[in-house]
Amino acid sequence: MLNLDVAPVAQSILVCAPALNTFGSPLQLNLKFFVSSLTPDMSAHVQTRLANKDSRSRGRVLLVTDHEQSTLIETLKLKGIEVVGVSTGTAAMVSLQRSRPHLVVANPLATGLSIGELARMLEQSDNGVPLVLAGEAPANHTNRLAAMQEGAFDYFELPAEIDLLVKRSEQLIALRQRIERLRADADIDFLTGLANRRRLRVSLVREVERWRRYRVPCALLLLDIDHLKVINDKFGHLAGDSVIRQIAHTLAEVSRDNDTAARVGGEEFALLLAGVEVEKAAVAAERLREAISRRLVDGVGRVTVSIGVAGCPASGTAERTLYAASDEALYVAKNGGRDRIAIAPLMQEKLPGV
Repeated sequence: MLNLDVAPVAQSILVCAPALNTFGSPLQLNLKFFVSSLTPDMSAHVQTRLANKDSRSRGRVLLVTDHEQSTLIETLKLKGIEVVGVSTGTAAMVSLQRSRPHLVVANPLATGLSIGELARMLEQSDNGVPLVLAGEAPANHTNRLAAMQEGAFDYFELPAEIDLLVKRSEQLIALRQRIERLRADADIDFLTGLANRRRLRVSLVREVERWRRYRVPCALLLLDIDHLKVINDKFGHLAGDSVIRQIAHTLAEVSRDNDTAARVGGEEFALLLAGVEVEKAAVAAERLREAISRRLVDGVGRVTVSIGVAGCPASGTAERTLYAASDEALYVAKNGGRDRIAIAPLMQEKLPGV
């Protein structure tokens, strides 16, 4: 198996990228540099991802506070709940994006924290992450009502009501996990286990909105399996399904928790990279293309993909324009001979061959 990570999970296929010539001939990169990080042992990476999945099944809480909360953290851990981070108010958005918690517990007096803004941000996240407030002020009628009016589920006084806070945390985490399981049937592609087109669209809308509100970039990679019809005709549709599943497995391995890997058509896939500029996404796309082509499929052999790359804001600042830009870049990659990537131009420019 292949290790695409310089630092597993944290960087995945993303590395610092040099300036790239994005318009003109297909991207040419120093593959020696990138392939040097590909090793035949993926065990550490896979174990890390499995550990992440296991911790997510236990429940994940992000704390937003300026003060040490060792007692609360230990009490949550005793209940099997993982505290995935302790963040200040100003860093809450970045921490939320990286940790993907089931619940956020925030001190309303944390530095740089706007409860209303945090509540709106959580509401826009996947399924709506619930928010609970906890602090030193009394948990009287006035403070609890104010918390709910700001968009929080409740307010608790610490340390006096730590047991009530933990119990409410268990309830809200269980509710969030139940919602995730119910949504899975509507959001998951049955053959690959990746997100489907519907789920990709939801994620794409969310990432574009992050750009509009917080100027956090994103990038979209569209992949198409080269000559899948030939593979089906020569080896049969079961072999074609094996090809599809293996590419899906590779996408799942290299994507981070806050990315979205999806199957959007018969032989077409997408990888939505959160918080990534288009230049870095292009490097990631080339590494991904190379990794897929080096991994043989049982009974079929070498399989290649073509990849179109677009970024927000470079290629578009709306969901439809970003998808269209990546799709046009994919068209250019396939017309250029396949087994390559093409990068969408800036919004005011035009791709060759489109």
